[in-house]
Amino acid sequence: MRPGSWLLVLSLMFSAPAAAQVRLDSPWIRRRLLVAPLRPEQVPPLELQVRSGVASLLLFEAPLSLGAVTLPLDEKRLQLVPMDDGSLIIVPTTDLRAGEQVPLTVEARPGAEPLRFMLVTRSDAVDIQVRVVKGEPSADEAAVAALARSLLSTPDGRAILAVPQRTVDLDSRASRGEAESVLWMERRFFATVAMRSRKKGTSPWRLVQARLRATLEDGVLLEWPAHLLSGDAGLKRQRHILTGVLPEGASRLELALDGEDSPGTFQPLPLEEARTRP
Repeated sequence: MRPGSWLLVLSLMFSAPAAAQVRLDSPWIRRRLLVAPLRPEQVPPLELQVRSGVASLLLFEAPLSLGAVTLPLDEKRLQLVPMDDGSLIIVPTTDLRAGEQVPLTVEARPGAEPLRFMLVTRSDAVDIQVRVVKGEPSADEAAVAALARSLLSTPDGRAILAVPQRTVDLDSRASRGEAESVLWMERRFFATVAMRSRKKGTSPWRLVQARLRATLEDGVLLEWPAHLLSGDAGLKRQRHILTGVLPEGASRLELALDGEDSPGTFQPLPLEEARTRP
């Protein structure tokens, strides 16, 4: 690694206000493993949480590699330091304002769509290390899709949650999403999500991606896109089946539902088989 780059990072960190310095054992310090979407241009950007006085390390695993990096032309609060090992260090000189989002675009591999990130500052967490890996189609994708279609067409055969879980509420007067059921087959699960329109004359909110998050044994947060199969959209409701595999030893499975330009927030999904309502 270039000595000059490390000197720049250290100077930026020590020039931050003392109040911004953090302990690395703080509960809101996060390490994440992100599986890149197969079509990043069709889904919302991935969120990165940054904070003044904290260097966030962004790593790309082969075949992904760090290429050109782009911020808004007038953005001066974020220092980007590319390293010789292909990683990128992000050092904010000040916190971003509440609700503010700064786009970051990274050319990650030749001939492919660039990866899009959104930098934010939140009080509950900061990312100190984020590894990005390439998304790969599942080896049993055809069989999984066939079973998902079967579940979508036979609602009476699904296990129903005793209390449906609200996973997204996009303007309570317009649209709402709920996880209606979760079916487990060893470590693979199938979740049924219903999007409902609350406003007369409007179609259900368009779901473009379902993201899953689980906590690995070493505390790293794994986030990956679920395999998503959508049913026909009705006047007020549309059902979707999403599926994924819970990694060995992982805990706390969560789901976020994304629109075209509105990423969802993570909500928990049950890790045990749901009982059917009487």
